[in-house]
Amino acid sequence: MTKDIFVGVDGGGTKSTVRIVDSEGQVLGQASSGPANIRLSVDQAWHSIYDALTKILQPLRLSLDDANYRFHAGLGLAGSEVPAACQAYLARPHAFTTIELVSDAHIACLGAHGGKDGAIIVVGTGVIGYQTLQGKHFRVAGWGFPHDDEGGGAWLGLAATRLTLKWLDDRGLSSPLIQAIWDKFSQTQSQLVAWANHANATEFAQLVPLVLHYAGTGDEVAVTLLQTAANYIDDIAAALAKQAGVLPCCLVGGMAPFILPYLSLNLRQRLVAPQGDACQGALDLIRAKSSNGYRSSAE
Repeated sequence: MTKDIFVGVDGGGTKSTVRIVDSEGQVLGQASSGPANIRLSVDQAWHSIYDALTKILQPLRLSLDDANYRFHAGLGLAGSEVPAACQAYLARPHAFTTIELVSDAHIACLGAHGGKDGAIIVVGTGVIGYQTLQGKHFRVAGWGFPHDDEGGGAWLGLAATRLTLKWLDDRGLSSPLIQAIWDKFSQTQSQLVAWANHANATEFAQLVPLVLHYAGTGDEVAVTLLQTAANYIDDIAAALAKQAGVLPCCLVGGMAPFILPYLSLNLRQRLVAPQGDACQGALDLIRAKSSNGYRSSAE
C-alpha cells in the first residue's frame, strides 16, 4: 500500500529548514540548508530544499522517486509576494504528489497561533508583519531588500557598511564595530566597495554577528543600529494594529531575541509565545490541502 509522507518547508533569505512526518504525524527527521528566496533565485531555492530533504531521507533509506510513497509538500518561501517568482518556481518539475506554496510569513503565522487568529512579526534576514483575522490575511512590509525589509539582518549589514564607508570619507566617527568591518576587508577600501556592490541580502546579513557582538560590549554605533531596527519593528506593529485591531502577536525569526530588548514597552506587552514554528505551520497547511491528511500528536 502506498504511504503518505508530509514535508514542511520554512524557506528564508539565509537558510531553509525542512521537517518531514509520516501519516500519523510522527517526525521522521529535520534538516537545514541554504537560502530559499524564490524572488532572488528559483534554482537556489530548489537546491536548498532538495539538499535538506536528502539529509533526512538518505539515513531513512527513502527516496522521492520511491513508488511506495507519496510526498506532499507545504512550502513557505521568502519572495512569494512576487507572482512571477511563484509561477517560475512551480513550473519546475518536481516529485511531490501535492504541493502548496505560500509565503514564509503565512506558515509562520499558522504555526505561531495554531491556525487561529493572531499576528506575527518575522525578524530575520528580512522583516514582515503578517496577521490572520476571521479567514482574512493582512501583511505589512516584507517587500524585499534593499527597497524594504528595514530592521532585518540584511538592513543591519547594509547600514553598518554605509557607516564604515562614511568613516573612510571622514563623514562619520569610528567605533570598534566600524574597525571590525574594516579589518574584515583587510583594511582595503576597494575590497569593501567591490563586495558591497555585488552583495545580496544574505551576504549583507553575514555582518550581523559583528553588530550583535559589539552591541553587547556597549559600542554606541552598534547599539544605535539595533535601536533603529527596533523602531522599524514598532512601526510595523502599529500598522498591523491599524489594519485589523490589536491581536496577540508573536515575534519570530533569527533576529527576534536580539531585537526584543530594544522594542517599545507597548509592543513587548502585546507579545505572546508562539505555539509552534513555521515548519509546523507548513505541515498544517499541506494537511489541510491534502485529502489524505495526517493525525497530529496534538489532536
